[in-house]
Amino acid sequence: MGHGRAHLESQLKRALAEEIRGLDDPRLFLLTVEGVELSPDGALLTVYVEAFGEEGEALRTLARLSPRLQEGLARRVRMRRLPRLLFRPWRA
Repeated sequence: MGHGRAHLESQLKRALAEEIRGLDDPRLFLLTVEGVELSPDGALLTVYVEAFGEEGEALRTLARLSPRLQEGLARRVRMRRLPRLLFRPWRA
C-alpha cells in the first residue's frame, strides 16, 4: 500500500470516528472504529468496528445511518468520489 493510500485511510478513519461520536445514539455507545480498508478502486470503504454492547444492533444502526455518515465524510475529507461504507465487526 502506498503512503498516500495509508494517509487517506487514516484520514477517513479519524473523520468517520468523529462523525459516529457526533451522532449521540445510545446504540452506538462505546463503539470504536478499529480500522478501515479502502478498496483498490476507491468505491468501497470497509469499516471495522468494535462494539461493547449489542454488536448486531450497532452494525444495523450504522448501516441505516450510512448516508448521513457519508455526508459527514464529504464535509471532512476531500475526495473525487466518496466510497460506499460497509461496516464489519473487528476481529483482532
